Amino acid sequence: MAGRKRKTTHTSGLYRKRITLGRDENGKAIVKSVYGHSKEELEEKIAQLRIQKGMGLAVTDEKSTWKYWADVWKTLKYPSIGKSAQGVYNGALKHLAVLNPIKITKLTSIDLIQIVTKMAEDGLSRRTINLVIQTASQICRLARKNHAMMINIADDVNAPQNAPKTQREAISPDEERLLWNVKPIDANNKLDKNRAERLPLARMFALMQLNCGLRREEAAALRWKNVDLDNLVLTVMEAYDFKGKRVKEPKTVSGIRQVPIPIKYASELTAWKEQNKNSITGRIYVFPGAKGILTEGEFIHLWECLLDAVNGISVAAKVSAGRMRKGVKPDVTRQYNFTSHQLRHTYATNAIAAGVDVRTVQYLMGHATPEMTMRYTHLSPSALESAREKLGAKVPKQKAEQAF
Repeated sequence: MAGRKRKTTHTSGLYRKRITLGRDENGKAIVKSVYGHSKEELEEKIAQLRIQKGMGLAVTDEKSTWKYWADVWKTLKYPSIGKSAQGVYNGALKHLAVLNPIKITKLTSIDLIQIVTKMAEDGLSRRTINLVIQTASQICRLARKNHAMMINIADDVNAPQNAPKTQREAISPDEERLLWNVKPIDANNKLDKNRAERLPLARMFALMQLNCGLRREEAAALRWKNVDLDNLVLTVMEAYDFKGKRVKEPKTVSGIRQVPIPIKYASELTAWKEQNKNSITGRIYVFPGAKGILTEGEFIHLWECLLDAVNGISVAAKVSAGRMRKGVKPDVTRQYNFTSHQLRHTYATNAIAAGVDVRTVQYLMGHATPEMTMRYTHLSPSALESAREKLGAKVPKQKAEQAF
């Protein structure tokens, strides 16, 4: 004989109770339906709801999933940052996407710890993991401010110790010398001739980062009106958002700054300005693109030209290496390979090694904190040798043994 059917309060077979949680700004009652599989579960949920209400949480908001608040955060955050920064945050949000369907009040630090632990196991860097934690923290702060959750699940969550650290390397002195002395490769075809014509622009751009520490987007937006060659100083006022294709203010408020121009580079800049005076864009921008500011595509092409020239690799050699099936292929492997951002690291490293104090380097780099500046600096072998000599000089000499 079939068991007796239990009596519930809803057609779904669940127990339901409608409770009033207050009134809205119009005086209308705020009513919420609570469901449970048993009377005990129903009463427990009602009790939790009233506790949350008493603590100021927005318990009647059905749009309280992690995804909802992540989307709200994006809406508020993204208009004030460039496309490149948006891309970085989008990457962080992908790692947090596993939280999307979960009610934000149900989340705990364990949920975030599981995500970052998995990231470390997958070999992702500590820097990437910290970005994910920081992004989660910003979303939680927004939700807490709007009474959607009680805790910030990112509090006390750190990147696992086994997560690899990314190395921000300065280029070597040999690479610096090659950059200063790079010359166009003998051109036997149209592509190599085109590269030879563009190489001076690539070289001057790279030397700007090496000698003045500008970010790539700051150098791209630099105008001659902000370069004072008489007083050997330039003023960073703008940056170019390559992804968004627009001129904006520098990355931080600290990014607006004056930077001294080393004499050796200043003489080259003077000649460069004279060389470009008959070009419409060249009279405006220090490093002009074909139609104004350098585009991202133009910059990528310039950097390829520069690296190949530094390594003595021609387009003709690349084509031959790709076509040859027999015999000895031309070696088109790059012995020297560095990014434009590494030149900025090198600038900071060289400044510290030259005895410039950290606070000054912080200003010149456009950093908000000295800690950020120190992350950019590297100890070269020559700096270690210099330190060894200085420390050795401080060791008191032993007195000669007295004769008895």
